[in-house]
Amino acid sequence: MMRKTILMLINGFGIERKESYEVYSKNLMPNMDQMTKTYLFSSLIANAGDYNNGYKSFSMSDSSSNKEDYIDELIFEKTLGNNETIKEINSNLTNENKLHIFYTLNDGSKLHQIKELIKILNPKKDKKIYIHPILIEESTKEYPNIIKAVSKLAFETGGYAKIGFVVGREKINTDDVLRTIYKEFGEHWNESARKFEVLQRDIINPKDAGVFYINSGFSLSENDVILFANFIDVECDKFYDEISKMKLHKYSLYPFRDDFASAFVRETGNVSSLSDITVKHGIKMLILTDTSRINELNYYLNGMKRELCANITYAEYDASLFSSKENVISLVENNEYDGIILDFDIGSLIDLAKIKQTLNSIDTIIKPISEASQENDYTFIISSNYGMHAQVNDGVVTRVIDFAGKVPCIYQNNEFDKKEYTLSGGTTHDLALTFLTNICDEVKSNKIVKKLSGLDKALSKKR
Repeated sequence: MMRKTILMLINGFGIERKESYEVYSKNLMPNMDQMTKTYLFSSLIANAGDYNNGYKSFSMSDSSSNKEDYIDELIFEKTLGNNETIKEINSNLTNENKLHIFYTLNDGSKLHQIKELIKILNPKKDKKIYIHPILIEESTKEYPNIIKAVSKLAFETGGYAKIGFVVGREKINTDDVLRTIYKEFGEHWNESARKFEVLQRDIINPKDAGVFYINSGFSLSENDVILFANFIDVECDKFYDEISKMKLHKYSLYPFRDDFASAFVRETGNVSSLSDITVKHGIKMLILTDTSRINELNYYLNGMKRELCANITYAEYDASLFSSKENVISLVENNEYDGIILDFDIGSLIDLAKIKQTLNSIDTIIKPISEASQENDYTFIISSNYGMHAQVNDGVVTRVIDFAGKVPCIYQNNEFDKKEYTLSGGTTHDLALTFLTNICDEVKSNKIVKKLSGLDKALSKKR
């Protein structure tokens, strides 16, 4: 048996931090305010900082720390060299080609992992290996730590590999990077510390740093090997699409995209995505969104595969479908879909008035969906995949909105009231599993809806 469930995602919307300009208010979103008072309400952890990574975390479990711990475990047990992907890289790396390791560098805490990895890949120190650090930090205050990390990386891997070029994550998709890796054109700094000091002086955040190279000889050639040491998510599909026009051997440590063989996936088995679960349990899904986002939604919900899932239908959002209780009921009852996701996004907006207007517009459809759900025993969930942290324009004044870290979760279901149930904490992936479990019992992955114990109920009465 399938239960009709509607999930509204207001991406970019989150629990405001103390230092944030206050956007949300009862007057702006009266229907949502009423929902928080009437139904189960809590907050979820949302570590993603943008739309794409938000949906990636929603669709697939992204407990990076656990994955990193797993690599540590393989190093400790001296079994990393037996990993199928690592063995394949070794077989493809010869004296004639090069290995390019794109390494997401933050505080240098994972240097031991990259050091051990390179030792395994180049035991005789006779292969050409270049590490290309990608800077991800968002504050110029981090440059002293970056200088230490890069220096340590160069020292500890010096016998086995060289540092090639360095670039901020926001610049990885630029033509300058392509010119550098193809022809070694661009800025050449033998002493990286001096370059970082210049960037700090010019108030350029690490993530926005343009490309420069430290050692030469790394230019990309046919049959070279690419390894994405993706300890942190970086959006660089455009860059990889471009270099993939050459014949290359492509790998990643953790799931990245479908044309990269992943060491972690090969070791632990495929990571289930939202589309995998819908196919396994026969769940029919409708995703309503902006046309421009359909392709990227499909990519992440489909486990980073560039193919369509037969159980998921994408369509352009039409506000008239939810303009009245009757219209909502008609949409749900006259179609085969078990679950409907409404995908909104305010994180890309830079004008405060537009953000408020969009939130108010979204709020107008909450009431008819809630009424239809109440009357017909649908489940209605409201949440977000990520919270924005951005500067926005309020006329001529600049405001800072900080919704980062936690997002709201409202859960409406006639069977679950506040007297007997509560929402526990969790992540946005836990939200996705709860959403799917609510549709189909066989998923058996409810993570956030919990029954109150006798003690919990007694304490809630006292409050």
